[in-house]
Amino acid sequence: MSIDNTAKIRSFLSFDKDDFYFLQIIKRRKDNPDMELGSSVLKNYYINSFEEYDKLMPIIQRQCNFENARAYFRLNKRNYKQLGLKVVNRALVYITSNNYKPLCNVFDTMAGECPSDPIRKWVIDFDDFDPSKIGDSLYAHAIYQQLEKLQSQTKNTPMMEVIPTKNGIHIITRPFNLAEFKKLYPDVSVHKDATTLLYCP
Repeated sequence: MSIDNTAKIRSFLSFDKDDFYFLQIIKRRKDNPDMELGSSVLKNYYINSFEEYDKLMPIIQRQCNFENARAYFRLNKRNYKQLGLKVVNRALVYITSNNYKPLCNVFDTMAGECPSDPIRKWVIDFDDFDPSKIGDSLYAHAIYQQLEKLQSQTKNTPMMEVIPTKNGIHIITRPFNLAEFKKLYPDVSVHKDATTLLYCP
């Protein structure tokens, strides 16, 4: 069964001058057992506006369907001006070390590594979890309460959104006191700039 989070993810977006979002179409051996590599990036997209997002979604979905691939979206926006400086610095590192081959991928690499969102979105990753049962799970409810409490202690408006994935859910939040959270839930994965699933056939 396909998973389509395009409408929900669109609701998280905002654009200011020189902002963009980074999206990748990735083909994985888990979905395609005949692949030699564990995964392969088929295409990178830089989304600069809501209009561009809406225009690209049917194209991205068709490509995912055709390649049996997944579209992954970085929820924290990037900024061309800030990224440009980091690209130049990384390129100089390669050049001064006589390592020229990675130069062709510098922009894509830095776009993946360098968020510039003033208020980050974090991803809490739950595998093997049925998103339809999140309201019935005492464990998930306790984590929800703890996340809301920790976020309320910051100056940022709390955010609690559930994104279905192929094998579970992602809970999207604002930053919080990670050390306090880990004392209670040391085995729960928290990613400060992770991708989330946009579309999967």
